[in-house]
Amino acid sequence: MTRAYRYPARAIAADYARSLTGLSLSAGPLLIAHPLPALVWALSATAALFLVYFLRTVARNFLRIELDETGIRAGGMRGVEVPWERLRSVRLRHYSTRRDRSGGGGWMQLDLRGSSRRISVDSSLTGFAELADASAREATRRGCTLDEATLANLGALGSRPTDGAPGRA
Repeated sequence: MTRAYRYPARAIAADYARSLTGLSLSAGPLLIAHPLPALVWALSATAALFLVYFLRTVARNFLRIELDETGIRAGGMRGVEVPWERLRSVRLRHYSTRRDRSGGGGWMQLDLRGSSRRISVDSSLTGFAELADASAREATRRGCTLDEATLANLGALGSRPTDGAPGRA
């Protein structure tokens, strides 16, 4: 059975709004005024960063993650596939937005690496916890070792991928 995951429209719309606001605030003065050369460099660099953020948002808008018994695929602007037999590592990282790293803020990022391919998604993806759990279970079933941070983060999502797989950390 194939399961599909996408980024929700609400999250994508917010990213579009942030990137377009940043682009207009940084590129706008370049187009309507003649700022000092040092300001031109600063505004150009800022506009370039917001342009990259915009292009990343476009890519996420078209991204569709598919998971089935043969592997995981990321379809969209550039298709990537990691068959389960080529899965080498699964890492789940938490990035806090608070200095004390206490809960309540931040996001998680799931990285799946195959022999030559990599798929990376963040926790705003619809069904992220289910995807992380299924990927970690498949990794432990295939003998991949999950590091302590990944296991702790999976636990925070309510997943115990090593249940029934003694000897794997």
